[in-house]
Amino acid sequence: MSVAGFAQDATTADSAQASAPQTEAFDVDQYDADDIKISDSNPDMVDGWLYKPDAIPLSQYRRKARDPDSLIALSNATEIMGDGKSERSYYAAIYSGSTNGVYFQVAAKICDMMRRSYKRHRVHCVPLRSQGVGSNIQLMKEGRVQLAIVQSNNNWEAQAGVNPIPGARSVMSLHDEMGLLIVRQDSEIESIADLRGKRINIGPEGSASRELWLELLGQYGITLDDMETVYSVAQDYNRLGICEDYIDAFGLWIGHPASIIEDSLACDAKVIGMGGPLTQKLVSANHYFFDQVLPARTYDRQEQAINSYGFKASLMAYEVADPYVVYWVTRIIHENIEQLKTEFPTFRSVMADDMYEKGNFLPFHKGAACYWETDLHACDWQQFYNEPDSVSKAAKTPYTYMQ
Repeated sequence: MSVAGFAQDATTADSAQASAPQTEAFDVDQYDADDIKISDSNPDMVDGWLYKPDAIPLSQYRRKARDPDSLIALSNATEIMGDGKSERSYYAAIYSGSTNGVYFQVAAKICDMMRRSYKRHRVHCVPLRSQGVGSNIQLMKEGRVQLAIVQSNNNWEAQAGVNPIPGARSVMSLHDEMGLLIVRQDSEIESIADLRGKRINIGPEGSASRELWLELLGQYGITLDDMETVYSVAQDYNRLGICEDYIDAFGLWIGHPASIIEDSLACDAKVIGMGGPLTQKLVSANHYFFDQVLPARTYDRQEQAINSYGFKASLMAYEVADPYVVYWVTRIIHENIEQLKTEFPTFRSVMADDMYEKGNFLPFHKGAACYWETDLHACDWQQFYNEPDSVSKAAKTPYTYMQ
C-alpha cells in the first residue's frame, strides 16, 4: 500500500459503503431475531425489566426476582450427569469483544477459572463474542446480557446519566486499559509534547480512540494543525504505518501486552508512556481515569517500567441476573487474582483491592454486593437458595456462601 493508499483507506471504504445497495442492516450479534414486547404478559419481563439473555437456558432466567417460589425453583434446577445422577447447575455468559481481542481472552480466562472451580459453585461459564463495548451496551439495553465487559468511563457515564444503560450494575473492575504511544525509533518522540510536527494516526471519525487522542492532545495545547500529517484510518493499519514509514506514532488505550503493539515493535519501534504533569491534571479532572504503570519487560526491549494513564475494564451485570451466578463469578475472580496474574499477563498490574475500590461508579449488583459486603442486607437474596437435596425439605435453611 502506498502513502496515498494508507491515507485514503478509510475514505474509500466509506465511499464504497455509501454506494452499495441499501439493505436492511444485519446485526452479527443478533442471536434471536424476535422482537421483545414490553408488556405485563410478556414472560421475558422480570420485575419490569426485559430479560432474555443469550446462551442461558430458559429455566435459568424466566422467574420473578422477588417471588420466593420461582427463586427456589431456580435454585433447584438440575441437570443429568454421566452417572445418571442429577445435580443443581447454573450458567454464566460473559459478553466481551472480537475473538482475537483482549476482552474475549479475558472472558475466556475467567470462564476457564470457573470451570476449574466448578465443584465449588456448579456454575457453567461461556465467553460470548461481540463487536466490542458499544455492542455490549446495546445488547444489555435489549435485555440480552447477563454479564458484559465495558470500560470504567462507560460505568461512570451510565451512573451520571450522560449515557444511561438501563439495568446496568457494577460487579468489579478487571485489568488496566492503559494508553501507550508506539513510535518509530528515528522519530525523536519521547513524550506527548514531542508530537508537534510529526505524522500520526488518530483513528476514524467517531471512534473511541480518536476521542481519547483529541482529549489528550488538547490537554497539552496541541491541535491537529500542529502536526505534519494526521491520518484517520482504522487502528488495524497502525502496524503498516509504522513499518512502511507512513507514520511516526500511533496511540492505543488497551490491555497489555497486545499483539498489535508487539508486531509493530518488530519494525524498529518502541513504546512511550503518556504520563506527565499535564496528563496528571487530566486524570484528576476525570474520575474514570487512573494513573497506571506498565511493568518492565512487558514488551520487547522495554527494560524500565513506564508511567502512563488510562481506565479500567469494567465487568457489569444486568439488574435481574441471578445473584448466585454473579456472586460466584465475582468471588472466583477476586480470590484467584494472583493465579490469574501468573497465567495471563493482562492481569499483571491488577491490585486485588482496586477490583472493588476503582471504576465501579454504578451501584453494585446484589450478587457482587454480597461478596463485597457493602451493607448488612447485601446477602438477603440468599434466603431463597436452599441446602443440597440430601437435606430434607423440613430441615432446609438458607445457604451461606461466605463460609
